[in-house]
Amino acid sequence: MKPRSPIDWSIANEPHPEPLPPESLTILADDRIVRVKIELHFTLRNRVPDRRLIVLSFEALATAPIGCYGSSWNQTPAMDAIAAHGCVWDRWLTSNDDSRAVLADWFGTTADPWTQGWRELGSIDLITDDESVGERAESFDTVTTLPFPPTDENERPATEIESTQLAALIAAAIERDGQSDPWSVMWLHSRFLASRWDAPRELFPIPENELPSREPSEGYELISDELELPAEEPIAAIFDSVVVPRLALGDVVDPDLVTSWMRTYGCQVRLIDLMIEVLLNSLTVDDPLLIVVGTSGFSLGQNGWIGHGCGTLRSPEIRLPMILSDVGPIRLPQPTSQTSLVEILRDLSSGQQPWISPKAWVRNPIERWNQTVSSRVEVAATTSSWFFVRDVDTSEHLFLKPDDVEDFNDIARLRPDVVAQFDGEKKEAPPVK
Repeated sequence: MKPRSPIDWSIANEPHPEPLPPESLTILADDRIVRVKIELHFTLRNRVPDRRLIVLSFEALATAPIGCYGSSWNQTPAMDAIAAHGCVWDRWLTSNDDSRAVLADWFGTTADPWTQGWRELGSIDLITDDESVGERAESFDTVTTLPFPPTDENERPATEIESTQLAALIAAAIERDGQSDPWSVMWLHSRFLASRWDAPRELFPIPENELPSREPSEGYELISDELELPAEEPIAAIFDSVVVPRLALGDVVDPDLVTSWMRTYGCQVRLIDLMIEVLLNSLTVDDPLLIVVGTSGFSLGQNGWIGHGCGTLRSPEIRLPMILSDVGPIRLPQPTSQTSLVEILRDLSSGQQPWISPKAWVRNPIERWNQTVSSRVEVAATTSSWFFVRDVDTSEHLFLKPDDVEDFNDIARLRPDVVAQFDGEKKEAPPVK
């Protein structure tokens, strides 16, 4: 079946409007009145039981290239605009480094409570390009699985965004929206970041002064009798293969190599950002809620590897993006397990957002372990102040959180007392300092 009308892919090239400033609150002298007015403001503004919901989940989506997570080298204006008026979980942590296990936690069974409130508004639909995910999606009324083409090492990226794997997923969602039967939740899941980098490289233009030069040096060359070795081929500014890398960097790392892979990965994330804008401008439903969330991360050299699910497990594959539109604006700094998404979906179906209420702001956080299951480590646990990991070779590492975002400074030898508490059998949180 064809979409109800041609999709205007040119929307992705239009300039993004500047985000509007958040509404101001009138602060009164009486603290009790202030508290009541703030509660009323958030209740009226964020109560959304009759709005549709779109969930965009991606395997191998890291926080590093997303602007609202502090990226200085990549641009994601659509996601940043959503974050400016929505809710951003700064430390959204996965409980398993296997994307399919994470989705199984969220999808559950037909008795899963998060689906009940949404079904009153229409069907709950899943559109995915991952066949293994579609086979275990009992929570959904309809499941559409798109074909995922094999990846050829000689294949080049798409030249137009509408020819990409992600564009096919977005087109299927727009087609579903044009059908007569109503929907309440439309969940789109893709594995293209983990399997096929086909985004047009023009999405990440390289400044001319950063392109590799083949011109001879203008400096003086010393005359030598020694045999001259052929010059090394310069590293491309951005790689044009659709094959996802799985590369060990070794002890001596060429910074240009890492930068080029960062650009290539950032180009794929820019495609996601553009497709979000295309999707929201093409739907017939009015002002749906939107969630953008990762089901696993990606390493860009932080653990000595470029790739997905390779090398030692570190924070870039544990801390994932989680952005919710229109509920806020607020950022939640505390560690939050991805298992919380089920409760969030249930609350949204009834128009409630208790996690952003003033009561939640002043509540003392409960210190707990957030453990991540992985075959690459013996133990990986995160608290509000620490990330502890014991690798399969039994070496132990400790990183200060949230300051050390990318796990650059291992302080295990400086804080043996904290390591000892993680080593203990009792799952009591180590001290904050």
